[in-house]
Amino acid sequence: MQFNHNISRYPEPRKEFIMKPHQNKGSSSLPPTEVVSSCFSIIIPAFNEGRAIGDTLEKLCAEPFLALSEIIVVDDGSSDDTAAQVERFPSVTLVHHSVNKGYGAALVTGMKLASKDYIAWMDSDGQHRVEDLVTVLTCMIEKNLDYCIGIRNVNSYQEPTRKLGKWVLRKVVRLAAGRSVADFNSGLRGFRRSIVCRYLHLLPKGFGASTTTTLIMLERSYKGGEIPITVLQRIGESSVKQVRDGMRTLTLILRIFLLFKPLHFFGSIGAVMFLLGLGYGLWVAFVEGMGFPVLGAVILLSGLQTMFMGLVMDQISAMRRERFE
Repeated sequence: MQFNHNISRYPEPRKEFIMKPHQNKGSSSLPPTEVVSSCFSIIIPAFNEGRAIGDTLEKLCAEPFLALSEIIVVDDGSSDDTAAQVERFPSVTLVHHSVNKGYGAALVTGMKLASKDYIAWMDSDGQHRVEDLVTVLTCMIEKNLDYCIGIRNVNSYQEPTRKLGKWVLRKVVRLAAGRSVADFNSGLRGFRRSIVCRYLHLLPKGFGASTTTTLIMLERSYKGGEIPITVLQRIGESSVKQVRDGMRTLTLILRIFLLFKPLHFFGSIGAVMFLLGLGYGLWVAFVEGMGFPVLGAVILLSGLQTMFMGLVMDQISAMRRERFE
């Protein structure tokens, strides 16, 4: 089945199965496997992954637990044979982007098309194991979670060139979340569809969709879980470019602060400007005896304006996050 990329809204979820809270308690068993399997939509964004996508889908389709799951591959403007590889699997839904829109945009397209009660993200490059996906989804059902993130264990492969950027981003995420986050940008994760689809308007089109959803789930206090997974070395070449994606990381850091901590961001800058202006003005006025300088007053007032702008931005940010709640 194939679709074009012009999807403006997502359909209502089918009610094949919704876990009730009392099913977590006591020794009650899970519903039959075929019932559980029918409530998952698996979204796989792909950009020039012709070498890996076939193997990924073959393993997914061979997994009995996922036999009735909905698998959606979003071909994000690939120039290789990614689409041809996906078309080998008639049970997989293929969606085309005519141009490369980015990782986040591909995920949003897939989630708008998804029709099941739970949504899972999985990479197309062979890094994620199907058994780990099953573990994440099973954990969501057993514990009645709103979301579950696959946390890379010590045996997971990691690109050496990305360690510095991830370390910096980890510190920023910790500051924004107010707590330590084990693996904020893992690409293997699951959500209740009814929850994650409320925030599609907040996801960046390119880099950062994983980090943004992690912070949203934490900031809105949804019930979540973490499951250790093993990430393998990708098949084929990565589309990540160090200089380009280094700038994207800086942009993501700014975006995180503006979306989740605007008062902290602008308030800190405004407070520093206010204190600098006040200190400079008092020094000139009382030590040098020249009166309060115009420059000091300008810096001081600019600091106040920046702090008030932080208050306004904080209210705007809160309204954006609560837009569809």
